[in-house]
Amino acid sequence: MKEKIYHPQLEHSAKNMGSGGLEVLSTPALVAFMENLAYEVLQENLPKGQSSVGTQISIEHLAASPIHQTIRIQINEWKKDGRKHIFTLQAYANQTLLATAQHTRYIVDVERFLGKLS
Repeated sequence: MKEKIYHPQLEHSAKNMGSGGLEVLSTPALVAFMENLAYEVLQENLPKGQSSVGTQISIEHLAASPIHQTIRIQINEWKKDGRKHIFTLQAYANQTLLATAQHTRYIVDVERFLGKLS
């Protein structure tokens, strides 16, 4: 099981991110933290010239958390199917479960992927 600690700041609040009017940890910030952990863990295992792109995330934000409260994101499951990787993640503040999510990423060749954009 992989995990990472995040220290949200005021810019991660629902009010500052435009996802609500309160200064609590926003759902978009939780999504970013979860996606970041999956990206970093996957990137550690890829050869030079490859990366991954997120294609799907489904999150259930279960509890509120004040800004500046330490958040722990953990990967509970990691399924691999060729280039497709599916992560099951959880977010905690202390022992409180804040959110659960399922996130899909695909391995890409960076040069080829970026070449398709022009």
